[in-house]
Amino acid sequence: MDKNIQKETFHLEFTIKKLKKKLEDKQKELNEVTLQLNQALSENEKLKRKLSKHEKPKDAYDYSWSWISKIVFTVAQANKPLRSAEIISVLRVREPDLNHKVSKEKFLSAFLNVAMQHERLIPYKLKGVRGNYYCLPEWISEESELLPEMRTKIY
Repeated sequence: MDKNIQKETFHLEFTIKKLKKKLEDKQKELNEVTLQLNQALSENEKLKRKLSKHEKPKDAYDYSWSWISKIVFTVAQANKPLRSAEIISVLRVREPDLNHKVSKEKFLSAFLNVAMQHERLIPYKLKGVRGNYYCLPEWISEESELLPEMRTKIY
């Protein structure tokens, strides 16, 4: 009987050692995974900060605006008369949807026409240049001429 108790005790001690070893291995694995998780969380925070700069630009651009408002805002931010090609190049950076349009010029043209009808933008024709420059109404004098300081900005 004493032999059986010794065998059983030995067997239990051996089992305990195996369990302790397993526990140590699992603890090491857990520590490694925790370290990886912390690194991933840190990287995630960095990426969120970078993304927030693009999602919420400092200039108060709002993605929920109408296309007309976005175009007018773009011209106002440039602080100079812009041609439609210049407006497109600026908006392509901010508006991924614009990149999916087959003809960006045709797409934007409709909104430019509506903006002109509602006098949110005023077209200005410069001789020798194909197409119009689009200006804010405050840049046009009472004689329907572009203000001299704005004229110098388009050359």
